[in-house]
Amino acid sequence: MLTNRPSLDNTPSYENTLMTAKQNTEQAKHLLAQCWSLLNKQHLAQAQTVSAQLISDFADFAAGWHVASVVALQQNHHTLALQYIDLALNKEAENTTYELHKTRVLLALGEREQAKTLARELSQKNHNNTAILAELALLLNTLGLQQTSLKCYEQALLIQADNPDLLFNLASLQRYMGLLVEAETTLDRLIELLPDDSEAWLLRSGLRRQLSTNNHIEGLTKALQNQQSSPISRAQLYYALAKELEDVQRYEESFKALQQGAAVRRGNMQYSVDNDLATLNKITQVYDKELFQQNIQGCDNRQAIFILGLPRTGSTLVERIIGNHSQVHSAGELNNFALEMMAQLRNSQTPPADKLALIELTKKLDFAKLGEDYLLSTQPDTTEHPRFIDKLPLNSLYVGLIHLALPKAKIIYVQRHPLDTCYAIFKQIFTHGYPFSYDLTELAQYQIAHHQLMQHWQKVLPGVIHVVEYERLVSDFSVESQKLLAYCDLPWQEQCSQFEHNSAAATTASAAQVRQAVYSSSVGKWRHFSKQLAAVRQQFIQAGIECD
Repeated sequence: MLTNRPSLDNTPSYENTLMTAKQNTEQAKHLLAQCWSLLNKQHLAQAQTVSAQLISDFADFAAGWHVASVVALQQNHHTLALQYIDLALNKEAENTTYELHKTRVLLALGEREQAKTLARELSQKNHNNTAILAELALLLNTLGLQQTSLKCYEQALLIQADNPDLLFNLASLQRYMGLLVEAETTLDRLIELLPDDSEAWLLRSGLRRQLSTNNHIEGLTKALQNQQSSPISRAQLYYALAKELEDVQRYEESFKALQQGAAVRRGNMQYSVDNDLATLNKITQVYDKELFQQNIQGCDNRQAIFILGLPRTGSTLVERIIGNHSQVHSAGELNNFALEMMAQLRNSQTPPADKLALIELTKKLDFAKLGEDYLLSTQPDTTEHPRFIDKLPLNSLYVGLIHLALPKAKIIYVQRHPLDTCYAIFKQIFTHGYPFSYDLTELAQYQIAHHQLMQHWQKVLPGVIHVVEYERLVSDFSVESQKLLAYCDLPWQEQCSQFEHNSAAATTASAAQVRQAVYSSSVGKWRHFSKQLAAVRQQFIQAGIECD
């Protein structure tokens, strides 16, 4: 019997097989490029569609699983992101880019120890790519591995010594670690390369007290003559100049530079102080005495210590004192409480029409769940010690909500002479937030409203808040710091008074100052500018705020 044989015409030739493979590779690369383009434009839904097609049609294409993992991570599908990146690594086990991404995914999943282990392993490999080393250094810093991060930056600079971004990030890390002399040397090198790098000028000016014989005033003045610089660059240069002029006691010139920088900054932002004032006033109306007299059950947990108030009032000093205790972890300025509050509000059946309506809704939240969700959101960083510090100044808006959600949490309010506070805020250019700080009249209005809010909290929550007066703390440090620890139910430890020896990185605007022992030179600094602050002083007096 005859058997059918396949026609020779249907047998794929070697050339045809190669052609098909090449076409498949080209199609996969095309989809990959399309997906990355969509990601760069933040078109996540379309990127997800393309990445799904990519991993479906080309399951052996490792780069497809990687980009699919990136899409999943950006969509907060963390578990899926881990599955996808593991599939990519199954196909290309030694791909450093994929391993770096896996570290980010583990961090997002809260698997901090696994992320640290992988990051450490990556840091022990030889990398000849500055982009890889820079990204690894950033991840290591995020994971609290500053020393290893430092080595990565130094390794990257051996490859590309004149890379401005590497130099700036290295200097920032050195500053956080208290390596202030090294940071200045790094920034000198950067500014020599890029004389118009205003951010580098600003960072360098804040590293130390400038001297009449050793400063950068002439260079800053010259840099400001460049009319091509952007508004933010000009503002940064003015703030740097003001700081250095103040250091050498040229006070009138300093304040003039400060006003010029603040005017540039304020002129390039959309902001209405009236909206903030209405918000603070609404909070006092919603969180009245009657609300706290109800039998509300919050989360029965005493881990959290909140340090709050206006910025530049000494909260970092308070944090370093308590954070040097063996039972305490300093978690930094967390935005977690507000984020968990908003997450619960998004699930409400009646979405608020505006911010004032949103505040009204917050008193209907599940307070115990809010406390539990907040604590969970801080893990695993906060699980290694019995207590942790959340030092976000803006938590002062949520004092009532914090107490309802976590009635056993400690709340510390740091306050300072109102005019010293005003001047300290006004002379700081903030990266994010505090838009009221660039106009003295608006700043005074906000300060008054904030003062009234904090007075309200103390009235409706008697005995709950521990008030720290900055001036008293620096003048009678031993007594006041022991009171602070006693309020937190922590036994006194001698290292709490030696916070300047704490090698932990400090990421606030006070990163340089916290490396010093307690000093009182910032007390009464406003008096150098009493003429310039006269109108603000009058606003405070009319509001019943002591200014002597």
